Amino acid sequence: MGIAKYLKAGKIQINSNEQQIEIADKQLILPFDRLKESDWGYVYEKYVGQVLEEEGFLVSYHGLEKGWLDSGLDLIATKDDQTYFIQCKYTRAKITKSRIEWILYKSSRMLLEKYKEQNKKLFFMLVVNNTDENFTRRKPRNFNSNFPETSKVVYPVLQYFLDHKYTQDRVKLVFREIPMIRN
Repeated sequence: MGIAKYLKAGKIQINSNEQQIEIADKQLILPFDRLKESDWGYVYEKYVGQVLEEEGFLVSYHGLEKGWLDSGLDLIATKDDQTYFIQCKYTRAKITKSRIEWILYKSSRMLLEKYKEQNKKLFFMLVVNNTDENFTRRKPRNFNSNFPETSKVVYPVLQYFLDHKYTQDRVKLVFREIPMIRN
């Protein structure tokens, strides 16, 4: 996990025009072509954390600190009386039902431990870069081609995630798309 040490050095900026990641006000520059495809997941975690910090959250970069031993939690973000345990997925592949089950399974032990020690409202958030790329879409049964703008697109696997009952509804499951542009 060599990239983590660079990402810990400071705030990142994705510069698509120059095809590079600028870290700590350009004190360190990582060209896109020096990154492995697997490195982009860590870059995305850092990016999402920064977005949340800009929104007033206090963010712990759990995945960058723990690496592969992160227990399925990349970020832990707190604000007011709420704590969000976050799994970031930066992939161009579709997220399947079995992948959702693995995400929930992997994080469940950590969530249960944290639930016992928290007096805050707890959320488990799945964050992706692009909903349309990451989830298979289908038209709803009541789709009206004359008024497609009024017919909501359905993402069955995403809905499966959101409908999943978690620790007897004590941890609410939420979803968010946070785009990170890279060419």
